[in-house]
Amino acid sequence: MMLNNSVVHGKVTPNYSNAWESVSMNIYSSQCIPTGYYVYAYLRQDGTPYYIGKGKNKRAWQKHETIKRPHYNRIVIVEQSLTEIGAVAIERRLIRWYGRKDLGTGILRNRTDGGEGTVKCSPWNKGLILPGHGGRKKGSKWSTDERESQRKARSKPNYYDYLKDPTRGLKISNSQKGRIGTSLGKKWFNNGVSEYYGDAVPVGFNPGRLINNQSKKGLRWFNNGSENRQFREGNQPKGFMHGRITKK
Repeated sequence: MMLNNSVVHGKVTPNYSNAWESVSMNIYSSQCIPTGYYVYAYLRQDGTPYYIGKGKNKRAWQKHETIKRPHYNRIVIVEQSLTEIGAVAIERRLIRWYGRKDLGTGILRNRTDGGEGTVKCSPWNKGLILPGHGGRKKGSKWSTDERESQRKARSKPNYYDYLKDPTRGLKISNSQKGRIGTSLGKKWFNNGVSEYYGDAVPVGFNPGRLINNQSKKGLRWFNNGSENRQFREGNQPKGFMHGRITKK
């Protein structure tokens, strides 16, 4: 593929409009896939690339998680019959050549520099307005227009200010009454080896939980005059008596 260059302010830059004229867009398809590893490009309607990738088999015609696949006649195979290392090298070169939109260096929507997909990867939500934040930076103040807009909205007759509603807590409480919780009616059962928590008794299980060395059920406090420790009745060491001492 031959790239046409133009000089802007003494710097050589790619001429996007003519870069893909020498590339045939009709040789390969999902029924006639390239051999080996290949490098492909997704083109906009004006012919400029918006995504560069490497793949094998039908990768270029499959759906991507983050990039919208164009119409089949705008999927271009740049090079084919490559090794994986060769495909990575060409992919990275083209991404570097056309630049990435998320970094402000070019026109591609790639979020990595190519290769394994982890080099200088931009977060998926970079530049997006988070819900509830209104696009305002933390610590910034409302503008005069924003304050006036809020004042007009609150002055309307049917505006509901939940922060000033004294019955709001009661409404929430009443809305939760009568609801069946996920643990209602459930109990613990055991068969001597394992435990089960549910509302029906399995065959061979008895009510209650297992009492093992890790469980604190049945433990009592003992002291030896200087420290407090928990043991089961009859298992306390010599010198320990019932109760705890107060440490001050």
